[in-house]
Amino acid sequence: MTARPDLAARTAGMRPSKLRELVAAAAGSPPAGGLMSLGGGLPPAEAFPVVAVAAAAGRVLTTAASAALQYSPTEGDPALLDLVGADLAGRLRLPDPAGRLLVTTGSQQALDLIGKVLLDPGDVAVVESPAYVGALRALAAYQPRIVEVPVDDDGMDTDRLAQQLRAGLRPKLCYLVANFSNPSGRTLALGRRTQLVALAARYGFLIVEDDPYGQLRFTGSDLPPIASSGAEHVVYLGSFSKLVAPGLRIGYLAAPHWLYRRLVVAKQATDLNSAAFSQRLLVELLTTPDWFAGHLAGLRVLYRQRAQALIGALRGRLAGRLAGVPPEGGMFLWVTVQAPGIDALTLARAAMRRGVSVVPGDEFSLVDAFPRQLRLSFSMLDPAGLVTAVDRIGQAFDDLGAPG
Repeated sequence: MTARPDLAARTAGMRPSKLRELVAAAAGSPPAGGLMSLGGGLPPAEAFPVVAVAAAAGRVLTTAASAALQYSPTEGDPALLDLVGADLAGRLRLPDPAGRLLVTTGSQQALDLIGKVLLDPGDVAVVESPAYVGALRALAAYQPRIVEVPVDDDGMDTDRLAQQLRAGLRPKLCYLVANFSNPSGRTLALGRRTQLVALAARYGFLIVEDDPYGQLRFTGSDLPPIASSGAEHVVYLGSFSKLVAPGLRIGYLAAPHWLYRRLVVAKQATDLNSAAFSQRLLVELLTTPDWFAGHLAGLRVLYRQRAQALIGALRGRLAGRLAGVPPEGGMFLWVTVQAPGIDALTLARAAMRRGVSVVPGDEFSLVDAFPRQLRLSFSMLDPAGLVTAVDRIGQAFDDLGAPG
């Protein structure tokens, strides 16, 4: 037998994706009528500003081709840093935001850099629960002890976290999506934002505020970012993946001064710099007069209509079988399976056979804390498609013999 090296110990904590396994199984025997997705949290093709991107690309290649096709500074394109800094100076009230900003290859890279710089094996990392699965996997690679704090209708239960801190828990970081969380759709209440900053200051941990959906609010009033009241205790993560296009792979972080240079050096070892062409393209889009505001307004209308269609279909067709609290923005609805004797994974498999992908709730917890919950994304299907998808889930319940 040929000798081979042992895998790194950290690979023992890498979990396969239940969603990917379900999709792979469906690919082997495609369901009749094709597969409709309530699973992936992706922007739909009709949300992409194709015409504007094409025009911006032409301008970049005409006026700045040599710079756009060359390496760029590790920190990011200076023009993009200025634009993001100006935005954050208003929304986050950050002093000297440009001196805190780092462009990343999507916010996923930002999570990896934070884990790399901050976490040693055995360190404690607190996450909201349910949590964004990408964050769980990014942090788990650095072998911390991950502690899950439950989410309710007002977001992460900061009173529960305070109890754990008083009992001796000492995390290095606390990760959450404060606005329209992936997967729960919940928004952290204002009082809890203030409490979390106070806890971070008292107990000396870093808040990682991931905010890919905050500008996709379609009802209710905006809340101030956590970073606006605790800049030295918060890393704020932003992304243009949901606001413009994921294929650009442009995210950014705003870090406390004491952490910033370490993150820059870690990025140098990872990729040297983010894509120069994508950054120049984004600068062209953002500096086109009134373009971004109009584009955002269109996205909010699109997602509001889709959220309303999904919620209405669930209430009209699956009452007593699935129930959830409508979100005020974002892309996700978190629902509970109410039919007795059926768990989320069983329903997900039955739904896949009927041609609909959904994500079982245990995907969003390292301790499988959500056996009866599902994440439904309303982003990929139009309102008529969402109604059809809900009808198929009803058929899946019928296949399982559920009352209703």
